[in-house]
Amino acid sequence: MYERYWQLDRPAFESDFDPEFYFPARSHQGALLKLRFALEHRKGIALLVGDHGVGKSYLTHVLEQEIDGPQRPFLRLLFPQLSPTDMLSYLAIRLGASPGPGVQRGSPDQTLCSLENRLAWMASEGQRRVVVLDDAHLLQPQHFETLQLLMSLQQHAGNVISLILVGRPELLTRVERVPGLDQRVAVRMGVDPLTPEETGLYIGHRLQVSGSTRTMFSDDAFQAFWELSQGVPRRMNQLCDLSLLVGYADGLTELSSIEVEAAAEEVVSVSLD
Repeated sequence: MYERYWQLDRPAFESDFDPEFYFPARSHQGALLKLRFALEHRKGIALLVGDHGVGKSYLTHVLEQEIDGPQRPFLRLLFPQLSPTDMLSYLAIRLGASPGPGVQRGSPDQTLCSLENRLAWMASEGQRRVVVLDDAHLLQPQHFETLQLLMSLQQHAGNVISLILVGRPELLTRVERVPGLDQRVAVRMGVDPLTPEETGLYIGHRLQVSGSTRTMFSDDAFQAFWELSQGVPRRMNQLCDLSLLVGYADGLTELSSIEVEAAAEEVVSVSLD
């Protein structure tokens, strides 16, 4: 709506997974480097933790875009509330497993047989997969035990799967309660909110990617963005988006902390409705 007014080629603050908007904040860049290390060295499991909105899932999409090859080997499990048996069946299907002979379709034996065959075939063909499990802090102990089984099977086949568990900080303690799985964790990474200094650079980067040739925020606006968002990129995107809308509606050429605070009030009022 406001892109032409602010001379932008595209929306600057939509909460999507476009890797072009990636900003290498210190915490994010450190986590991304460890993820690359885990995949390049065929480590079994990586844990990526942080509070809501700090950009954990976004980092996995940036990582996916960096993987070479015509077929990106990423699989994403979007429904961690599945039962342990259903979760294993779902992963087997996504990995391309087909029913094995002599077993009943849909049975646990069938799932394990077909999964073992598929992992062996992947190893023989030199194929690998990265399984990203988001909101993993919601999983129950039985789910983690199922993941332990999966990692045991793939290790026997030749380390053809890397597992990235993404979730809130409590994921760390949940995994620790399953020693067999915890011992397979190669790297543990935390993603922190942006610092006050990074906030201005982050906003400027997204505006530049969107075609802006100038800044439309005053210095006190950047400070307000950080204070009101506490450095969480998702909240910051919401505040920036609404601030630009407020400025467009009021015919402004520069946005100050006043417009940012007005946008914050709008976010709160919508959340309470």
